[in-house]
Amino acid sequence: MAETLEEPSDDVRIRRSWAKAVAAGDLVGRLFYSNLFEIAPATRPMFPEVIEDQAKKLLQTLNWIIDHLDDMETLVPAAESLAIRHIRYDVKAEHYPAVGEALIATLRQGLGPAFTSEDEAAWLRVYAQLSQVMTTAAYPTR
Repeated sequence: MAETLEEPSDDVRIRRSWAKAVAAGDLVGRLFYSNLFEIAPATRPMFPEVIEDQAKKLLQTLNWIIDHLDDMETLVPAAESLAIRHIRYDVKAEHYPAVGEALIATLRQGLGPAFTSEDEAAWLRVYAQLSQVMTTAAYPTR
């Protein structure tokens, strides 16, 4: 009888691809913001002119999120709190799709062929879930 290998879970796919991406260090964060500002130019004024510190914060946040993908009791309240804090920076629910698009573009660019369609699908599923949690918390009457 032939053995079948179980497909890696979304969490595993995300952790594996993120480990490869984050190996590039701060470049990942700078590339993300470059992509975001190209996709959604109206977001540029929300950020400081020099983006390096913001890029480091982004990497720290993504590292934390990825470390907690299997701990929804911790991740969900933290994501909700983050979304609510972002309101004061004039972040709107309409910005979340552009952020997701910039994240996927960054991973595609940074990882090239190592970022498989299955990896992308996992990132898209998890991002959709997390952004739904965040927008519901920040904009409950939307």
